[in-house]
Amino acid sequence: MSIKAKIKQYGIKNSLKRAVKAMLRRIGIQYESFWYMVYHINEAELSGKMMRYDYSDVQELKYEDFLKGDPQIFTNKKMELIQQRFKTGKYWAYGIVKNNTLAYSCWVNAEKLQYPTVINKTTPFSQNEGLLQDAYCHSEHRGMGYHSKMNLYRLFKMKEKQLKRAVAIVLTENIPAYKTQLKSGFTASKKVTFYKILNKTFLFEKELS
Repeated sequence: MSIKAKIKQYGIKNSLKRAVKAMLRRIGIQYESFWYMVYHINEAELSGKMMRYDYSDVQELKYEDFLKGDPQIFTNKKMELIQQRFKTGKYWAYGIVKNNTLAYSCWVNAEKLQYPTVINKTTPFSQNEGLLQDAYCHSEHRGMGYHSKMNLYRLFKMKEKQLKRAVAIVLTENIPAYKTQLKSGFTASKKVTFYKILNKTFLFEKELS
């Protein structure tokens, strides 16, 4: 991601924080914190919010659709992961394809709760629970409101699949993503903080009132 794109996503203050963390990683120190957010899906509330958007361009994605994505993002390794997800039968991908290019993609995960890669932790879901995961927008299609639009769409599809509680895990510096989840009805239930110093890792979870 370019410096300009990072500043647009995180703001100047949080971009500086990201830069400091990147420097710390070079000397063997990692530190990240995330908001663990939840939403008990309310069909009436969700339907009202979805009326603001046109969903005629949205489709459920297949493996082949990801071949139309940016190859710098959808590398061979990423494509192998996508193939594995589809094989489980508990992952569903949704997105927008424009002019034979994957403009937007996002996932619903009902297999297991996966924390961000840096934490390397998975836990079983509670009953009727699922995770909103891996939302990606092509650089040429940003600023069009796709994140908010597709966030609501995924919640709608979760409701169709009898999932009642949605989870989203958001990097604390990613203010736009945090605001998107708040607008969708999510609340932050806890703050997850991860430290790695050389080969020792520490994970703290603080419940929020």
